[in-house]
Formats: sequence, structure tokens, C-alpha cells
Amino acid sequence: MVAPTVTDMGVQTKFENARAALRKPPAEHPCAIPPIPGGQGLWLIRQGEAAPLGFVRQRPVTGGFAFDVYAHCRDEGGRRPWLHTASSLNSAVAWTLQHDADVRALIARSTAEPDPWPPAAPPEPASGRRRRAP
Repeated sequence: MVAPTVTDMGVQTKFENARAALRKPPAEHPCAIPPIPGGQGLWLIRQGEAAPLGFVRQRPVTGGFAFDVYAHCRDEGGRRPWLHTASSLNSAVAWTLQHDADVRALIARSTAEPDPWPPAAPPEPASGRRRRAP
């Protein structure tokens, strides 16, 4: 059963839009590894024990999200090469796995990915307290 939409003078409110977004289950795929378990917005694409193929980055677009696929390497300018944009995480990962040979050929021609996965946690902020000498 679908709950009735809450409206304000016949227009769906921004609060209902936020509630709908929060009710959606997190995007998941067996070959998409987030940097933090359960994390959303960035995933590493890896099938089994093979070397990673790339990354998927989620970004907001009108009416939802887009999922951009980048190769697991760097181009001459030090950027990750963009490969494809999909409308869902599953579509982005499926596209990457279907183009495995082409993606691996690009990775072989490019500079290796220097960043570790998962990314290192930011350093803890130093407290403003000073230790007193004994």
C-alpha cells in the first residue's frame, strides 16, 4: 500500500520529497565496494579478486541521481578518465563489467591509480590544550 502524498495547496512539499529520499534503500551491487561499509556516493568496481576496473560516483541531477563511471587509472593530466554515465548504480556497474576488456586496455595504457582504497581517514584535529610540564 502506498501512503498518500502530503500536499500543501495541491503541491507536494519539500518535506515529503525529503521523506521519499530517506525511505529509498541505499544503492548496492555485489561488485561495488563503498569506502565505508554502507556508505553512499562513491564505489570501487571490482569483480572478485581481479584488479579494480574503476569508480562510480553518484551526483544529483534534476529528478534524482546520475552515476558516473571513471577508470581506475589517471590520464596525462592526472585525472581519472570518465567512461560512462548511467541512471542507476546497477546500470553503471553492469556497463563497466560488460566493457571489461576495453576498460582494462585503457588502464594498461594509462598511469596507475595512486590513491589507496579505501581512502585514508582525515587526521584527528589537534586539541587546543597544552600539556603542562611536570
